[in-house]
Amino acid sequence: MSYLMNEYAIYSFGCVLLPCLICQLVMVIRAGRLGNQCGFSHFLWTYVFMVYIWMVFQVTGLGTLDEILMHSDRGIFRGNINLIPFSDLNVSFFLNIIMCMPFGFLLPLIWKGYRKIGRTVAAGFAFSVMIELTQLVNIRATDIDDLIANTLGAFLGYLIWRAFAKICGEYLKSESYGKWEAVWYVSMSVLGTFFLYHPSFLWE
Repeated sequence: MSYLMNEYAIYSFGCVLLPCLICQLVMVIRAGRLGNQCGFSHFLWTYVFMVYIWMVFQVTGLGTLDEILMHSDRGIFRGNINLIPFSDLNVSFFLNIIMCMPFGFLLPLIWKGYRKIGRTVAAGFAFSVMIELTQLVNIRATDIDDLIANTLGAFLGYLIWRAFAKICGEYLKSESYGKWEAVWYVSMSVLGTFFLYHPSFLWE
């Protein structure tokens, strides 16, 4: 069983990493033609960010095309939807806050464009929306409370980064391959998992 779990973990991580690496390769080639390359530390931190995104998907259970195909007889949308805030507040609300705090910390740490609180919080909100929308196709619940908690987590993570920046220096070194680099990584991670993750293949 542990071997199978490891096999699934490697496979799911590949579904996140592969599209991001292809996207990164395109950005590196384009930047090379313009004479604008980032250092090793930037690549290291972007990989940390990718691992974090993958871990979030493992916890939240991102909906996938495989689930749609396997249960096509039941319709596409099978998840429950709760649009009433704080109707069933429990410990998972606070766990979701903690889960998204690294998101709010890593974005401004890695990319200078997210060193304004509005952009980081908006990114946290958009990231949560993408996760919640994909959960409409699986048996998990799409919950407004999760959206609130995830956005709040990104906000708190940003505040922690601000405190960190005050201690370590206001203008931490930041490199990037354009203002949309982080957006590309998040989008490709979601799309890669949605389209490429077919765990039923491992049982064949």
